[in-house]
Amino acid sequence: MSSTGNRTGIGVILTARLFYSINWYNVSPALVPIGHAYGISLAETSLSLTLFLVGAGIFQVPAGIVASRIGARRTALMGLYLMSAAAILTSISPSFDVLLALRFAVGVGAAMFFSTAIALLNDLATGSLTSVIGYYNASFNLGAGIGIIAFTPVVILLGWRYDFLISGSLELASAILLNILIRETGVYPEFDFSGLRKRLMNRQIWIIGVGLVGLWSLNYTLPEYFKAFASSVGVGSFAAGAMGGLVPMAGVVGGTVAGMFRRYNPIKLSILLVIAVGISVALMGTASHAEYWGIAVEVGIIATVIISLEYAIVASIEKSSRYMSLNIGLINSIQIGIGSVIPLIFGIIVQGSAGSYTYAWLFLGLFSISTLVFLVGLGRNTRIALA
Repeated sequence: MSSTGNRTGIGVILTARLFYSINWYNVSPALVPIGHAYGISLAETSLSLTLFLVGAGIFQVPAGIVASRIGARRTALMGLYLMSAAAILTSISPSFDVLLALRFAVGVGAAMFFSTAIALLNDLATGSLTSVIGYYNASFNLGAGIGIIAFTPVVILLGWRYDFLISGSLELASAILLNILIRETGVYPEFDFSGLRKRLMNRQIWIIGVGLVGLWSLNYTLPEYFKAFASSVGVGSFAAGAMGGLVPMAGVVGGTVAGMFRRYNPIKLSILLVIAVGISVALMGTASHAEYWGIAVEVGIIATVIISLEYAIVASIEKSSRYMSLNIGLINSIQIGIGSVIPLIFGIIVQGSAGSYTYAWLFLGLFSISTLVFLVGLGRNTRIALA
């Protein structure tokens, strides 16, 4: 593929990633209207968020295994078509049970696209993979902001069903473009079980995944609770919501500049950056209202830089494009599996502290730092050069 073709292909993948993120976050403004439509509580409606994450988490590794047989392009396309179909069908779901099943299907589709898209970028972004992965994560953060901010008026003016109809249609358009513009990748006659086992037991991948699970948990938990926390300490509702939304939007900046850091040792740099973010979050219970804005920006930028470096590290470890998707999927599966429990623990701490978030923030910040112990030896003994 020519240089122009490479840029076009990268652009298509980044666009699909943006719409993928919209289909993740656009359920948030629709939660209350969905509850009214089906006569259920907000807590019950929130199951749609949980089932999406379950589908996205448990199918990461199976998607990588499938990609090792039929190729990253075909697997990514299957994921996009499944996401778009499930989202569009959500707009006509006759019951909440059907809606939950469809949100689970959207999550499965997301799992099939996420890691395979990075494998496709690895083939296209010769010599600039770290930068392109940064843009890939920036697209996700931008989509998160659009999904929450731009789709709120869609829900208000047109209704929640149009929310999913529009987002699913956008994803379908990106799938069609990817099908047309991205060339076929490797397709293999059979599964290589020896190769699969070797990747699934790769010690370096497990160390990186567990070592940065604290950061993943912090990045996932903080935006979820930021608005409620800020409101509880007297910040106005609009400003509190803006603080929470600022975290993913700041991540757009982090993804854009991530490539600038590829010249440094990525493990050592990640350790230092996580410590900086972890300390800020651990002390947030004692911070001023003005400092909340700075912490939101800090977390958004630094977390996206670290996550971009993490995927670039995995890409540098895996020399075979056949198993790139599997290694990325394994990292995601580890971190979603462990990290998705942390928001629950965080909430329990808040409840046990009579609504105070001080100890919960302390726990979250220290947890993000504590898992770094797994990376210390890797950072000292492993030389990793990023593209």
